Amino acid sequence: MEKNTLVEHYLDLCGLVCPVNFVKCCLTLEKLSFSEVLKVDLDIGESESSVIDGLQDKGYKVKIVKRDTKKVTLIISSE
Repeated sequence: MEKNTLVEHYLDLCGLVCPVNFVKCCLTLEKLSFSEVLKVDLDIGESESSVIDGLQDKGYKVKIVKRDTKKVTLIISSE
């Protein structure tokens, strides 16, 4: 994550399955202004790939900022 990125919104979606985690991301992102970002924690695997691919298909910028053996942390923006 860039040092000047201010994270004002966070979702912990670990343990949720697709498409619930994708829908929750989309609903939250719809409420954000253009300059705001969303930080999301997801389980590694199907959740990770489905959410990232789906959000990129909708035109969002998705950056992986942290990954370990169980979860991945994303920063999502519309810029």
